[in-house]
Amino acid sequence: MTGAAPFTPDSFKPLLQKLIDRPDEFTAQETRLSFHHLAQKEFGGATPVQIGAYLMALKYSGKAHDDVIISAAAEVMRSYAIGVKLESPDDFVVDIVGTGGDGYNTFNVSTSAAIVAAGAGARVCKVSDDWSKATKTKRLTKNPFNQHGSKASTSSSGSADILAALGCHHPPPTSAPLPKIPFVFLAAGNYHPAIGALAPIRKSLPFRTIFNVLGPLLNPARPKGMVLGVYTKALGPVFARALCDAGVQRALVVSGQEGLDELSIAGGSWIWSLENGQITESVVHPSHFGLTAQPLDFVVGSTPRANAATLTALLKNQPAPDLAPPASLDAIRDFVLLNAAALLVVAGVASDFKDGVKRGRESIESGKAWEALQAFRNMDLKDEIDRSM
Repeated sequence: MTGAAPFTPDSFKPLLQKLIDRPDEFTAQETRLSFHHLAQKEFGGATPVQIGAYLMALKYSGKAHDDVIISAAAEVMRSYAIGVKLESPDDFVVDIVGTGGDGYNTFNVSTSAAIVAAGAGARVCKVSDDWSKATKTKRLTKNPFNQHGSKASTSSSGSADILAALGCHHPPPTSAPLPKIPFVFLAAGNYHPAIGALAPIRKSLPFRTIFNVLGPLLNPARPKGMVLGVYTKALGPVFARALCDAGVQRALVVSGQEGLDELSIAGGSWIWSLENGQITESVVHPSHFGLTAQPLDFVVGSTPRANAATLTALLKNQPAPDLAPPASLDAIRDFVLLNAAALLVVAGVASDFKDGVKRGRESIESGKAWEALQAFRNMDLKDEIDRSM
């Protein structure tokens, strides 16, 4: 997108000055103008120093967690995205994603829950959690399930990492409609070049920026339903309003009471339900899903290869891999079912949370969840072959 007015470092200066001097007076329109500046190619709208200063001012003024500011910023960044076509405007695509930042090294629950929900009848389009990654993600084709990888004590595994370890990678942008298969995974960096260009600046800063919370609002498929996890209760109503502003029809914003950015298997979780523009707050517990609470230590994650092995065992009903104690495949399965149930309710597939768990369990036991993952991987392989010809 290009704006009617020129966006230059000189025109950005007064916006930056006002945010620093009078943050309480900084408006949604000024936020839109600011992010148009940030989105210009080759830093034509703002210098890297100005961008760093702006992101710092947003954070330390508290405006980075203001729903008005978040909605305005997301609106602008979506306008610069490469769009994803759907076969029909009536397609009810859903997504499940977290903001990150909770400090817990749990298993890849949102990716796993997305696949299980897809096997149960939801149409899921998930986006990677790394905005700088492009389509050249390498497949881990040699011994992808290294059983000893689970013993690493300080490791992390994002959605892109575990899917790469499962032999998948990101399909590139295309003018064709999104494949009508249950589960699709897209690389954020391929669809948001403006944000990708800011990655070096963001990485050079010693704090999380507004882009960390914007990510869940920028799925290029524009899902109509979402489960969105936040790491603090304060962000719950903020994101519920932001999703409403973005046109999402049905959503659950969730926050585990331990500070988890997903529904917690260990205890209570806050939920903000968005339905027809109305937001209601409640608290749920695993017992509301027909599940027993499990300590978070039982659902700890590991390396991408180890997590891929765990997910494969879960989806194929195989014995548990060599998990590092006290991690438990049964606890991980319940953790995944808990969050898959929420997504199935949002998708309109399940009538309530217990029905969602039932349908999620059937998705696993019938092999439908594994088939959903394989359909995506096979589509990805076909795309690779087509590009090489």
